[in-house]
Amino acid sequence: MPTQPQHDILDTERAAVRALAVSRLLLATLFFGASVLIRGQYALFYLVVGLFFLATAVVLVRVQRPSLTRMISTGQIGADLIMITVLSAYAEYGGGLFVFLYLVPIISASLLYRRTGALVVAGLSGAAYAAVVVASYIALPFDERPYSTAQCAYSGGMTFVVFVAVGILVRQLVESLHRHGRELSRLRSLHHAILDNMNSGLVTTDASNRVIYANPAAEAILGRPGSAIVGRHIGTFFALRGREGQLVPFDPPPERVARARRDDAELLGLTETGAQVAIGYNLSLIPADGPRGHAGKVMLFQNLTEVKELEQRARQADRLRAVGEMAASIAHEIRNPLASIAGSIELLTDSVTLDERGQRLLGIIMNESDRLNHIIEEFLAYARERTPELAPHNARAVIEEVVSLFENTDAGSGTAIELHAPDEPLYVRADRDQLKQVFFNLLRNATDAMPHGGRIDIEIEPGAHGTNDACVRVRDTGTGIPPDAIDHIFEPFFSTKRRGLGIGLALTEKMVRAHRGTIRVESTPGQGTTFIVTLPQPEAMAAAPTEAPTRGDQ
Repeated sequence: MPTQPQHDILDTERAAVRALAVSRLLLATLFFGASVLIRGQYALFYLVVGLFFLATAVVLVRVQRPSLTRMISTGQIGADLIMITVLSAYAEYGGGLFVFLYLVPIISASLLYRRTGALVVAGLSGAAYAAVVVASYIALPFDERPYSTAQCAYSGGMTFVVFVAVGILVRQLVESLHRHGRELSRLRSLHHAILDNMNSGLVTTDASNRVIYANPAAEAILGRPGSAIVGRHIGTFFALRGREGQLVPFDPPPERVARARRDDAELLGLTETGAQVAIGYNLSLIPADGPRGHAGKVMLFQNLTEVKELEQRARQADRLRAVGEMAASIAHEIRNPLASIAGSIELLTDSVTLDERGQRLLGIIMNESDRLNHIIEEFLAYARERTPELAPHNARAVIEEVVSLFENTDAGSGTAIELHAPDEPLYVRADRDQLKQVFFNLLRNATDAMPHGGRIDIEIEPGAHGTNDACVRVRDTGTGIPPDAIDHIFEPFFSTKRRGLGIGLALTEKMVRAHRGTIRVESTPGQGTTFIVTLPQPEAMAAAPTEAPTRGDQ
């Protein structure tokens, strides 16, 4: 593949060839006109010369190979010198009528060759014309010569000097143009490199807010190719949230931007799939050439989704700290009297004979005491900052153990659970006890969403291509989660269940995050819910751990 300097050379040669072809077409037109207007012995000669220039121009246009074109151009410059010299020799007035034709090969050589080549062609042109002048002077009888020998030599010499000077000037002009062209090309490449490698999206619009340019980062953020962005109104891709929650297309008036010269705010980016992306942007006017008005706008924007998630996590962390402090302060105060109540009831049951109603009331007290103790345990587990003890574990072996335990509980006894996993072991770096708690919580949450029974499918598979993660999907056929609750299900004390505490999923999310993993949910009301957990695999471990597996992983 040609490098940039080679591209510049090829572009220069193509421009020279185009100029050469155009000049030959003009000369062909000139001589065809002369053959029609002039009567006599020179008409046929002019016609032949015009056909020669036309044929060579057609050859230049038809030939596409750069090396062949250069060779043909060189040959034609030489043929031009011969043809113009012959034409000048047969013309009247010592060829003076056609002296301007020598500019064609001189300019062509200046475009096509370096300075030495241009000077050689200019010198040959001057020498050829001087030879025509001298030959025409000698051919005249001595008494009919219009000027002296010295004047003839001066005329030929001056013509030679003028042609060489023209060659030098034209070549200097061409070199100057090439330098400026290379500088413009370098600046253009730098400009595109900057725009193409920006992390922020950038779009420019015309005065009517139609997009005229979008950089690759803008395409990535909006999830659209450049061809789907350029030429369309900016409000197609950006919108503001109205007071009633409706989307209002973004169409900033120039007066609003002009007052502050910039407009920092947040809005929504609309992707091709219909997703909404939180956008932070900066908008500026492009001044017009005149004293008033504007030529368009420049919009610089960023995807704030990760920033919003970090803010949400920070708020959640604040809530967690508050919950922890509360749980730590009340746990011991509640557990001690609760233990006393439970112990007293057991003694009372053994020492007092009660009727059926009394036994039922004591049973209620015992059950509620156990439930209250379970609530306290969940509070403590959620508030306790426990660093996971990470080690390689076979994900399938751990989840099979969890399924076996869960099927022997009252909640899991009537639920069909299917496990789908690859034949080769897929290891994750995790704390075994916390990993079991995560999937036990997800199974219990799934059965709570299926009050009339149903099916749970667990799928274990490698993560997305290019990642070193393992992915576990827990899918149920339950009632689903309402859309307005999806964003809150991992928040503490938020629950869609009638007697739910809102601790289970919050604790699950906290454990997964402590493993540097992620958990997300997909749900369709009335059809079911899928929890997707990704956990990191041990480094440099594709199918087997670097250390001996722990008990239960075999």
